[in-house]
Amino acid sequence: MSSPLTFDSETVLAFFLGEVAGARVRDLFDEVRNGKAIGYINVVNLTEVYYILSRLSPAVAEEKQRILRAYGLKVVPVEDDGLWREAAKIKCDHFLSLADAFAVATAKKFMSRLVVGRDKEFDNVGADVLKMR
Repeated sequence: MSSPLTFDSETVLAFFLGEVAGARVRDLFDEVRNGKAIGYINVVNLTEVYYILSRLSPAVAEEKQRILRAYGLKVVPVEDDGLWREAAKIKCDHFLSLADAFAVATAKKFMSRLVVGRDKEFDNVGADVLKMR
């Protein structure tokens, strides 16, 4: 089995919007669907994907979140289990959006590779980062 994977919002959007990096993301989603890897997305990142897609079409946003779940991505909730505190610490220490901080905290919690776009903000965040662009 491959390393567990945590997906940042940017990579999920690249997949859904048909960007070049989306093909690489699709390959990773296929690994998750085929049981070759475990995939995670934090509910905060899913929220970001959903609201961005909702601007295009609420129906499309709803369909795409169902597709993510059909691939087998585990949606990680924000509970009072230390995850939100870790995200806050990461946000304090790095120039990241709040959603990006939750992606990093989720990757750290599950000791997974963090799948991101090209954002330099993810450099030196203390997670194993896999850039798609």
